[in-house]
Amino acid sequence: MSRTRSALVLAVMLGAAPCFAQRLPGGAVPEHYDITVEPDLAAATFAGTEKIELRLEKPARAIVLNAAEISFGQVSVTVRGRTLDAAVTVDPAKEQVTFTLPEQLPAGPAAIQLTYRGILNDQLRGLYLSQANNRRYAVTQLEATDARRMFPSFDEPAMKATFSLTAIIDAADHAISNGAVISDTPGPRPGKHTVAFDATPKMSTYLVALAVGDFECIEGAADGTPIRICSTPDKKGLTGFALESAQRILRYYNRYYSVKYPFKKLDVVAVPDFAAGAMENVGAIFYRESYLLADPTAASTSVKKNVAIVLAHEMAHQWFGDLVTMQWWDDIWLNEGFANWMESKPVEDWKPEWHIELDDVQANQSAMGLDALRSTRPIRSKASTPAEISELFDAIAYEKGAAVVRMVERWIGEEAFRKGVNAYLEKFKYGNARAEDFWTTLARSSGKPVDRVMKSFVDQPGVPLVSVAITCSGHAGFAAISQQRYVRETNQAAGPQLWSIPVCVKSPSGRTTCRVVSRKTALIPLDSCPAWVVPNADARGYYRMGYTPEMLRALAPHVESLAATERIALLDDEWALVRAARHDVGSFLDLAAGFTAERDAAVLGSLAGTIGFIGRALTTDATRPAFRTWVAALLKPALQHLGWTPRQGEPDDAATARATLVGTLGAVSRDAEVLSKARELALAELEKPGSVQPGLVNVVVDLAASDGDQALYEKYLERSRAAKDPEEKYRYLNALTSFRDPALVRRTMNLILGPDVRSQDAKVLIAQLLGNTDTQHLGWELLQARWDDVQKKTGEFVGNTVIVSGLGAFCDARTVDEVKQFFSAHTVPDAERTLQQTIERIASCAALSAAQSDKLAAWLMTR
Repeated sequence: MSRTRSALVLAVMLGAAPCFAQRLPGGAVPEHYDITVEPDLAAATFAGTEKIELRLEKPARAIVLNAAEISFGQVSVTVRGRTLDAAVTVDPAKEQVTFTLPEQLPAGPAAIQLTYRGILNDQLRGLYLSQANNRRYAVTQLEATDARRMFPSFDEPAMKATFSLTAIIDAADHAISNGAVISDTPGPRPGKHTVAFDATPKMSTYLVALAVGDFECIEGAADGTPIRICSTPDKKGLTGFALESAQRILRYYNRYYSVKYPFKKLDVVAVPDFAAGAMENVGAIFYRESYLLADPTAASTSVKKNVAIVLAHEMAHQWFGDLVTMQWWDDIWLNEGFANWMESKPVEDWKPEWHIELDDVQANQSAMGLDALRSTRPIRSKASTPAEISELFDAIAYEKGAAVVRMVERWIGEEAFRKGVNAYLEKFKYGNARAEDFWTTLARSSGKPVDRVMKSFVDQPGVPLVSVAITCSGHAGFAAISQQRYVRETNQAAGPQLWSIPVCVKSPSGRTTCRVVSRKTALIPLDSCPAWVVPNADARGYYRMGYTPEMLRALAPHVESLAATERIALLDDEWALVRAARHDVGSFLDLAAGFTAERDAAVLGSLAGTIGFIGRALTTDATRPAFRTWVAALLKPALQHLGWTPRQGEPDDAATARATLVGTLGAVSRDAEVLSKARELALAELEKPGSVQPGLVNVVVDLAASDGDQALYEKYLERSRAAKDPEEKYRYLNALTSFRDPALVRRTMNLILGPDVRSQDAKVLIAQLLGNTDTQHLGWELLQARWDDVQKKTGEFVGNTVIVSGLGAFCDARTVDEVKQFFSAHTVPDAERTLQQTIERIASCAALSAAQSDKLAAWLMTR
């Protein structure tokens, strides 16, 4: 599954359940499923028949499977030519069903035959109901533990089998599944037709896919593999860029991997309601519409980039996750971390002007922000229940997993890493693997201690802080390295943890030296005795950098000589030291002041993010005007250089830089000139769509909303409802959460919880209300008052983790107490760790504010 790289990460949450073990007892191994389903869209139900061919590993009188929200008809088991009726015992709490036979069955082959019925739920899980264009659709989302809602199954990733799926559907509808259609016949009743799909290769249950509706597709191919991009009929004209992207990505992967694309076809389907960003079902990737569809004439670069990146992520899963699957969910990072690492490669190869490598560095910083909390977890964490499994789909699995993989690749070399990856895929294809299988294969193929390095990062929580000083003897110099755990809290010991870290130090000459640091301290030889070094060359290492004040002062005049990746890391690492009370806020602002000539969009984005946080968390009524003046002086020259309108031939990231500068000067500095211009442009866009450049329009629409009245609110609401293009729809829908008038905030919450907003979107909009300092207190009040309505709208599967995480934007001790009190009475089993992290984030911010607000005031007094 895919997570967006935006600030509001769309985490994929998968159902709550009691916290006791729910693993199957074993003893039966499935080999093939033959499943027929018949959705009744009008009644929101479906009927199914199923035959499971399996092997009993030992004699047994009972067979235990997974099943949830399913009612059973006749169930029988055939062994050695004899068919025995089975008694059915359902355990809803464990989401299991037991088939008990009248006599003991011998070990060996057996087959279960059964009929059953299920519901097309509105919770975006299992085989569920989606609605658009005044009609209904049936769609699957089975990861992690919801195949059991579509068909009784051995619903664990190691229980791989082959699948033959048949769908009985309305005559006017189409069906899409993992395999290609091998037959399509009328019946079995008038108004129906029966669509049978080719049998799949061996795969896990959570990768089964089915979509039923009036989908229409455009077609292409890459290296002989048919590719289709499908959508509802009204969105077909928005699928072209996705097809172009998919073709290029598949060709790249076929060059990179020794195993060519392992399935017979690739369908990519945009569905109207989808909880995740996208889902990597074998040969049939399902997508949220806004992540796949792009207006060919008006889409911004950011939208196109997101389409390509998410496609690259899901298509990478066809190897990492589908061809080779983790043994159990504790190693979900083998799927998600590897897909996050791999997604950059084909897009960077195709569109180098997009500078995807800078997005990777920003993703590293995001992961380290979560990993700095005491309530973080190891990449590999124990999970047994659906609720525990659901919380593994976080920035630790995705971003940290990818960061560790990138670090190891940088250390051993791209070609050596590729060789190891291909050896791993060849060895475990169509099977399952654990983390040890990967790093053992890579260590063997590279001849380097990859196993020792990766184990230290995978099996213990936290992020290292690598501090550096220069020691010299004559003309010889050494980087004196020390490591300890970085933690965000003030006045807390870091603990005794040690990592095996591939530390790569770059000297001013550009020479880079890498050593694995496994002890508390180490010396890395340099080519001279410089005044400064970069202890994380190219920012590929997963660790924070700690400079001495003297080295930071020596480095500051040379910031422009650093790579953009290193400038991002420098800013974020210095801010991390402020968060940990190792440096004062003034030291960060002194460093930031040297970035007045910065023009790189990604670096400006990192700088703006921290400046925005300082403005929200550390300023007071007394210091805010001076801080806003300083921000304007820092950033306005860059905007004046770029201008409000694009220059002919300017690079793509100039539009991103312009949007960042306008957004920061408007939202943080509250610059009157910028706000006036933004409102002017937003009104022009309302009057004549397309009049504002695609890269800037979202920002000006949002800024205009911050001071907007009811009349502007009505215009935004009308445009969001009338939009045919998802980018336009969400531009105006999301901007509704920026209106500050309390009456409009209340209206927005009513809108979110009403029928006009999809459940997939409700969680994000609520989180945006909570993340806006001008609306968050009323938003929190409304969330508490309408919690039951929120649960009905979003459900545990769809929204709790995103909403609870959104509360982390608060920055006061009182809210910590309120959050604790509220959730002690309103438990969120699917978001327990997220709740701990949210409470820690708020408390940490409140402590930072108390410690640094006066220091900010003193620094501003000297300016």
